[in-house]
Amino acid sequence: MQFLGLLALGLGGLVLEATLLPALKLAGVKADLLTIVLTIYALFQGPSRGAVLGFGYGLLEDLYLGRYVGLNALSKMLTGYIIGLGKDRLNQDNWLVPGIMAFFAIICQGLLVLFLTLLAGFRFPLLAGLEAVILPMSFYNACLALLGYNLYQGGIKWATRKRRIGSPG
Repeated sequence: MQFLGLLALGLGGLVLEATLLPALKLAGVKADLLTIVLTIYALFQGPSRGAVLGFGYGLLEDLYLGRYVGLNALSKMLTGYIIGLGKDRLNQDNWLVPGIMAFFAIICQGLLVLFLTLLAGFRFPLLAGLEAVILPMSFYNACLALLGYNLYQGGIKWATRKRRIGSPG
């Protein structure tokens, strides 16, 4: 059941990124919903599950984009693993942690993509890419991760209350 929920979140996030979110760009960057979900999931589930979800979401994104298949899969997998390492080291109840981790996840993923494309023979100005895309995208997605985490926590509290009360449906 959890697999289907994560798949639905991934597909929904990909559809939103392709349709609605380009209209909501800030500073020329758009949200990366898949990385936000990956960050929150890896933070709670650990490095191995974070890596698996990162690979799945990255592959989904690669197949959708249709070029450089494996680039996002590898970068999101490594990002999910790295973020998952914080599972036992960070206070998951602190509402700032997911935002901070999303900030670093976007930076990590962006640098990995730049490094992998450099290995493949493409030349991008690293400093310009960092200033113009990666840092603004990190701030934007960190704010969205805070919102997403609060929605997630609210849903958990609602489900717990509903189970405790025993209300149907």
